[in-house]
Amino acid sequence: METSEVPSSTESTASFARKLVVELQQAILQHETGAFAGDIEAVHDMRVGIRRLRVAIRNFAACFAKEDRRRWGTNMENLANALGAVRDLDVMIQAMKSQQFLVTKAGTEEQTAVEAFIRRLQSRRSRRLRKLQNYLRSEEYAGFKQEFSRNEKEDRSDQKEVPEEVPEDVPEEVPEDVPEEVKDEQTV
Repeated sequence: METSEVPSSTESTASFARKLVVELQQAILQHETGAFAGDIEAVHDMRVGIRRLRVAIRNFAACFAKEDRRRWGTNMENLANALGAVRDLDVMIQAMKSQQFLVTKAGTEEQTAVEAFIRRLQSRRSRRLRKLQNYLRSEEYAGFKQEFSRNEKEDRSDQKEVPEEVPEDVPEEVPEDVPEEVKDEQTV
């Protein structure tokens, strides 16, 4: 299902919302390995995914229990903060590298200062990446990974299965409190 898909007339809004939330969470998890390795784009994509998931949960708030939304909100906030700490430095490092190109013409002293600043930012990024990695190893994050898939399984268990067609040669059961003459009519 694409996130732009409209629920069918037979699908409830709550069911659609749960499917959408699971889909968005899975999109976040796709970038977990890359973010753990420190890949700049994976960190960015995972962070964008968190924002999308937060918006979806906010937009479909009526479809989820308040305590679930609070728990999810805390987990998403912690993950977003860990990702944001790394991403903010990625942006700053990139901006300084662009600035470094311009400073090359200005002179060695400015260039040396910019290079030292970039190294300091990279060192800070390494520390924040370790914090992100620790969060991605945490029990809280493990719970976040299972949370929405558990919600989808609960949704499926709430749905009534369509019974298989009953063979014609199997008589229908008649309750015991039905009079005998009615029972005879029912089993014919």
